[in-house]
Amino acid sequence: MVRIRRAGLGDLPGVAQVLVDTWRATYRGVVPEAFLEELSYEGQADRWARGLRDPTWPGRLFVAEAGEVVGFAAFGPDRASGFPGYTAELWAIYVLPTWQRKGLGRALFHEGARLLQAEGYGRMLVWVLKENSQGRGFYEHLGGVLLGEREIELGGAKLWEVAYGFDLGEQKW
Repeated sequence: MVRIRRAGLGDLPGVAQVLVDTWRATYRGVVPEAFLEELSYEGQADRWARGLRDPTWPGRLFVAEAGEVVGFAAFGPDRASGFPGYTAELWAIYVLPTWQRKGLGRALFHEGARLLQAEGYGRMLVWVLKENSQGRGFYEHLGGVLLGEREIELGGAKLWEVAYGFDLGEQKW
């Protein structure tokens, strides 16, 4: 049985493990190896803890729990994407590879999008690496509309991200 719920400080070691393990599995050969190796469980847990401890942090963090954290998603205000009308953003969503394709990503997405809609947000976007065909397929399956792309730098490498937009009132997901 998997439960989707708001995350607390005690969940952060699991959140960090999901992020690091998923990045290493998904982006090996896409982003520089040194960047992936520099990711650490402690560093990621500390990063999320700073947000959760800050009463002004605008994020909403959810976990998928099955005895342990097996996935998570973070949502919040748009971080200056440049797409008018997209005021909310899916900052991150990751599910351990062994738990993928079981509906957890969709459940995490739905929970955060539902909360954002209840808070008055109308449209949300997400950025995904252009070479991440599995991630892009996930967003397209949920009804995401391709908005544009931008160049970013990760670990000294120049990569491309694409943005997908969602109308939170349509609930195709």
